[in-house]
Amino acid sequence: MGFIENNLSTNERIIYKGRLHWFAFMGGISLLFVIWLVAVGICLYNNIEWWIPTLITALVLICGYIYISLVMKNTEYYITNRRLIVKKGILERQTTELRLSKCEGVMVEQSMLGRLFNYGTISITTGEVVNNYEFLARPVKFRTMINEVLDMNQDEADKA
Repeated sequence: MGFIENNLSTNERIIYKGRLHWFAFMGGISLLFVIWLVAVGICLYNNIEWWIPTLITALVLICGYIYISLVMKNTEYYITNRRLIVKKGILERQTTELRLSKCEGVMVEQSMLGRLFNYGTISITTGEVVNNYEFLARPVKFRTMINEVLDMNQDEADKA
């Protein structure tokens, strides 16, 4: 069992698990590619072996891939029947919990690329506070699941 499963309260169950989208790392990957192009250009201009920056870039890419894998594996978004729980961190852990009973609104923002690659930002309002969760994979499904839990909790409250 994972961290979240071990920290659920009595009668609390996981409804949906969201994840971070790989597109969150595209800025860093694009920057690395531009730096590689500049390094190869400098090497070709100065008659230096072009394989040197390629080797260095390959090593950086391998380290970057390991880092991205660890971040994606250790960033979790859970919707339970009572809360939204966000856990982040590789060496250190940061956990945010939001009681769904305090939720007033859920908004999804997707750019054109976000719609194309199915990622976006979820904004959840609780009073005057807005909680933003960026680069969430399948954000419309995530919003739908939050709304289903809110409706389910409202139905239970109406029956009581």
